[in-house]
Amino acid sequence: MKKVIAILAVAFCFTASTAMAQGGGGQRMTPEERIAAMKEQLKPLNLTAVQTDSVVAIMTDRSAMGNMREMSQEQRQEAMKNWMEARNKRMEKALGADLAKKVMETLPQGRGGGRPGGGGGGRPSGK
Repeated sequence: MKKVIAILAVAFCFTASTAMAQGGGGQRMTPEERIAAMKEQLKPLNLTAVQTDSVVAIMTDRSAMGNMREMSQEQRQEAMKNWMEARNKRMEKALGADLAKKVMETLPQGRGGGRPGGGGGGRPSGK
């Protein structure tokens, strides 16, 4: 009986450590939660309500990218590059160059964007 309990304890330890190593991952944020988080990140810039709504609309509009699933890797990269350039131009037109730059520095860009340890992928190159 003691052997069975010892074996179960060891198996439990391996299972628990494996589950913890995988991390929580968490649930994906809903579009509404992402918009609320974006507005929260923009608060320190003291934008007007109209400016904030413009930024949210520009950052969430991905219609120009098309259906990414049907594209090759190269096509996806090109579509993303074109979308980012168009987004940056729209942002400058809506807010002016200086404020648009501050907004782009404030908001994380893409997956894990400007967050520490997030990889920084998707940050505009400033060109």
